[in-house]
Amino acid sequence: MVDRFLSIQHRLNPLHIYCRLLDRGLGAGLSASICKCYEIAIYVWISWTIKTMVHFSCVMNSPLSVQREIRRN
Repeated sequence: MVDRFLSIQHRLNPLHIYCRLLDRGLGAGLSASICKCYEIAIYVWISWTIKTMVHFSCVMNSPLSVQREIRRN
């Protein structure tokens, strides 16, 4: 479950999206502007939510720890 959260967080990362926009043919300046706005307006909340869900998942599954899960992935 934790690895799914981390995978989602990676795919929604502004740098990852920036690279995908470049792959689609958008210019570097436009892609950077889009990703800056996205990071400020949306990604901060997404990241906070996912981190909270990871920590909650680790607390609920007591044998797991956040550090162990991150190192494993």
